Amino acid sequence: MKLKFLILSLFCLCLTTNSYAKDPGLRFIKSRGEILCGTDLSTKSHAFKDEGGFWRGIDADFCRIFSLAIFGNAERFKLVHVPASQVDTALKTNKIDVMLGDTPGTATKDVSGFATQAGLLYYTRQLLLAHQVPNATSMEDFKGRKICLVMGTDDYYNMKDFSDKYKLDLRPLFFRTKDKAKEAFLLKRCDLYSGSELYLKNILEQIDNPNLPLEILPEVIAEKPVYVYVDKNNQGLRLALKWIINALNLAEKQNISSQNVDIFIGLENGSIKNLLGENPELWQKFGLAPNWVKLALKQFGNYGEIFEKNLGSGSEFFIDRGKNKLIQDGGVLDAQAFY
Repeated sequence: MKLKFLILSLFCLCLTTNSYAKDPGLRFIKSRGEILCGTDLSTKSHAFKDEGGFWRGIDADFCRIFSLAIFGNAERFKLVHVPASQVDTALKTNKIDVMLGDTPGTATKDVSGFATQAGLLYYTRQLLLAHQVPNATSMEDFKGRKICLVMGTDDYYNMKDFSDKYKLDLRPLFFRTKDKAKEAFLLKRCDLYSGSELYLKNILEQIDNPNLPLEILPEVIAEKPVYVYVDKNNQGLRLALKWIINALNLAEKQNISSQNVDIFIGLENGSIKNLLGENPELWQKFGLAPNWVKLALKQFGNYGEIFEKNLGSGSEFFIDRGKNKLIQDGGVLDAQAFY
């Protein structure tokens, strides 16, 4: 009996050891010298290079912040174009370390896929882009029309529920990628195209053709969370990113911004001391630069400042912050104290 117990114990220990051995944490990223961030580079929605060759956009800023936290340098990153259908493969083959962009997620993909959520970046609204219908006053005027959708995504399932609920009998045309769906829509193979507010506004901005009048309809199909994804086997990286994102929210919750971060240094508050790296041990346990939050706040600002610059009032998209406000301000986001 004792022998059986010993063999079982050794077997469990072996499994545990192998489990830990599979977790690369930040090791590969640090040995490579840069972090690889996947995103959709087919539009300006998430990241783009300006005329001077400088990366801009919400995903560019998040990737820079990850780089700053890991290396103490915000420019040791690379953005990689990864279509949503290739996220699992890109993570599995180490083409990327993290996936940003508006990557669709479903329960089925969580169970069977290779990617897992590391942290919530923001919420986006799923809307409808339409070829204008003269004198249309409601969705009833689009009843029975064709709609372009990307197959196997939450956009499709949300749209189907919406169509069924209001008995619109919308007829879906399916495409493998957003680019193919957009192309078909602009060729008028569909009357409607459903996607994230950010993506649809980018399409609308690109099209300047009086012979192709388009409009974004006011109906909100769904409000969807946008996550950063990592390889399921890399729990070290997942935890690091979770607390990096939490740090940006916590700074806003504590009213620490790009304008006043220096006055919080030296305060007798344990969470803030840990956050700003005055007590460096906690960030070091994650394998991150202890002073990265202080540097990030000065360069990028807290979560609210990052949102407004890239998506809100300081951007070309003018997206209302809505759910992306902290709970204390009427939104749904919150932050944990850092102990």
